Amino acid sequence: MGIFVRESAPVEAAKIIPFNAPRALQASAQRVKLNEPRDVEQLRRRSEVVWQRRAWEYFDIIAEIKYAFGLLGNVTGRARLYPAFVVDPHQPPVQLENLIEDGTLPQEYVDDCRAVLNRIISTTGSQATLLRDAALNLCVAGECYLVQVPERLGSGEPETWDIKSVDEVIVSPDGKVRLKQRMDARQHEYIELPPTAFVGRIWRSHPRWSQQADSSMIGVLQPCEDLLLFSHAARATAQSRLNAGAMFIPDGLSASAMPAEPDPALAGEPEPPIEDHDEFEEELIAAMTTPISDQDSAAAVVPLLIRGPKELGEAIKLFKFERSFDPALAERADRALDRIMQGIDVPKDVVTGLANVKYSNAVQIDKSLYKAHVEPLLLMIVDAMTMVYFRQALMAMGQDEELIRRTTIWYDPSDIVIQADPETLADNGFDRNLISAAAWRRAHGFTEDDKPEGEELARRMVVEKGVLSPELTEAVLQQIAPELFGTMRAAHQQQTGSPLPPEVQQALGVPPSDAAPPPPPGGGLPSSTPTTPPAPPPPAPAPGAAPPPPPEQATA
Repeated sequence: MGIFVRESAPVEAAKIIPFNAPRALQASAQRVKLNEPRDVEQLRRRSEVVWQRRAWEYFDIIAEIKYAFGLLGNVTGRARLYPAFVVDPHQPPVQLENLIEDGTLPQEYVDDCRAVLNRIISTTGSQATLLRDAALNLCVAGECYLVQVPERLGSGEPETWDIKSVDEVIVSPDGKVRLKQRMDARQHEYIELPPTAFVGRIWRSHPRWSQQADSSMIGVLQPCEDLLLFSHAARATAQSRLNAGAMFIPDGLSASAMPAEPDPALAGEPEPPIEDHDEFEEELIAAMTTPISDQDSAAAVVPLLIRGPKELGEAIKLFKFERSFDPALAERADRALDRIMQGIDVPKDVVTGLANVKYSNAVQIDKSLYKAHVEPLLLMIVDAMTMVYFRQALMAMGQDEELIRRTTIWYDPSDIVIQADPETLADNGFDRNLISAAAWRRAHGFTEDDKPEGEELARRMVVEKGVLSPELTEAVLQQIAPELFGTMRAAHQQQTGSPLPPEVQQALGVPPSDAAPPPPPGGGLPSSTPTTPPAPPPPAPAPGAAPPPPPEQATA
């Protein structure tokens, strides 16, 4: 059964940086063919690298390193992978679904690309775990393996794709590749990989030897050893102070008050006499140990009285068996830890919790963490997975090589990048009419129950009189507060005896049948019957002529 099958599942996409953007970290990837003795022998030799084991040991012991790389791995795991097509190298890769409608890519090719990528992210570990494990291994050991464990017939376990460390992939003396998933795993617990299983090596290429892995842990191995040495010295000093020391008491002293005789009824068989029996020594030991077992005893508050010559009392001495604490030891440990934090691929201020950073610089540190550490790591992972697995799988399915060269795995960092000041951005977007009021409320932490009602908006518009014209103000009031506007309109008619002005009614969309006719230009009230235009005045009479008759006589 081949390792490449056809499936399809939806994948989301996002546009980020151009495809030909410079990679801060150079990724290398190579498939390890388990049926090739040469590849198996190289795999055996790579499993014997000493510095990688030391790096993992310091990762487990030193809490600061574990937290720093764990933070970087968790952030990297929040990215989402999707197949993309390089249309223009100077632009971000385009999601494959966007190129189906214009005929650039056929539907079958897009389905195969989705199936190939979804196969390695649909296992029990999920895509986030795959990215997180890859980021951790590349940060600590600089190397990891993408391993396929085929479905084992009869076991009921499905096929899995996981990221394995250099210590998990081992070669047995008989030349078989196995997976050791626990440090204390026994031989029968190893998972033997068949020769057809897929194993891809992903590593950060060393600038001097390209086939060797590189990691920032190489430069801090010595400071890590110094830090552990100083920590052990400080622990030994503290442990040396846990003893009570020794006391010198000369002979000739005795206790002034002997303890009460035990009850004969409760006493057991008498103990045999001991040679060189010293009653004072017994009394002293009893006075020291009784308060430990019985806190209510008198010995817890009353000291033991000792009688003897004066010169013997001055001879009592207490000796302490402890090592003196060297103040320079703590300073050396701090310097070693500082060198470690400066040498690993995570900013020191992120590990120390921004303790020594001003609030105004916190946003810049967040941006530098993504640009300088998270984004290059994501680019290295997607480039390596594209070379070692994605394109080889498409070629095995018989796809066009020209399309395969321009197809890549890309990432969506929308869940990683967080806006520095969402409140200010929401204010600017709302003022420019780019976002809605609901989006503004979400950015400021309000709910939809906090939005103002229509009557409250009307009151605010009355307070802000002059922002809109009176006609438009009343039109807006009619839309957002119809009940309030109806009350105002009835009050206006009751006081003036006339409806609202025609321009207001027109702005409100009142039907013409309900609207009053516009007033005449002279300002008089409109008439219910039409009027004829006035007749022109009669011409003036000539000099010496009789005046014209009245209009009634002229008509008769």
